[in-house]
Amino acid sequence: MDGGPEVNKLLNDISVNPWMFLKEYIEYFERIKHRLLKNISYVLDEKGVDTVHDMRTSCRRIETSIDFLEGFSKHESSKKAEKKVNKILKISNKSRDYKVHLDFLKKIEWQDNELIDYFEKKYSKEKEKLKSYLNSLKISELDNLLENSLSFLVFDFIQNFQINDPYFANLYIKEFKDVYEEFKSTDRSDYRKLHKIRIKIKNLRYKTEIFGALKSSTLPEEDMFKQIQDILGTHHDLIVLKKKLVKKFQEDNIIALLKEIDKELVQLQGKIDVEVNEIFEKLYNNISSQEA
Repeated sequence: MDGGPEVNKLLNDISVNPWMFLKEYIEYFERIKHRLLKNISYVLDEKGVDTVHDMRTSCRRIETSIDFLEGFSKHESSKKAEKKVNKILKISNKSRDYKVHLDFLKKIEWQDNELIDYFEKKYSKEKEKLKSYLNSLKISELDNLLENSLSFLVFDFIQNFQINDPYFANLYIKEFKDVYEEFKSTDRSDYRKLHKIRIKIKNLRYKTEIFGALKSSTLPEEDMFKQIQDILGTHHDLIVLKKKLVKKFQEDNIIALLKEIDKELVQLQGKIDVEVNEIFEKLYNNISSQEA
């Protein structure tokens, strides 16, 4: 993968002919909306082991899709839709975390039945809370809210976009450079700051996913953003898990487990210092070469 500036090329094409983008955007939004509603029903019906994760990624993609055109529209429906989707994310945070912790604990050689049982009970409890909230949602209302949001976003985009305006190119470059500078200046031990960077990278990844729809393929930039996202995400999850273990269990009883987590964290820290940094530099150089 050479990480060529595919996004930059597409952004320039879109500024000249935004209608080529708009068709794919509408189809993408509709596809993700349908997936979100389906994934909500899967969580409620306990269909599959990754239903909460799948629902959350659908929420993130919808949020990104709305944010993508919101600069052209200030209509209330998009803000209401974002708020509704964001609440699903917030309520599902804990169930997602406990599922991730369980997956890690079950895959390592060292296991403790009491510890596993503790996390399974926590996961089950949080998932029931999530299901209770999802049951209170009126899916048809959420569907209509998202559909109205899409309609106003598209209408206002058509009304307000100026041909040859490099709006999307400028937005992409600004968002990337902001997160690039943030990463360069962040203390690598500040896991909370790294987590915020991960969320911004995820947003950029889903935006490039929308661009990729124009070519019916995954762009190199999307893969590169995902690599950063995965490394930073695993790093954050293990730090949070370690903090929970130290808080809830006698440290003498989990020494072997903590050593296993520390070993993983050392490897991830190395990846952040080398791999993540190299990907950021490559992406930055791609953008800079287009600006020159």
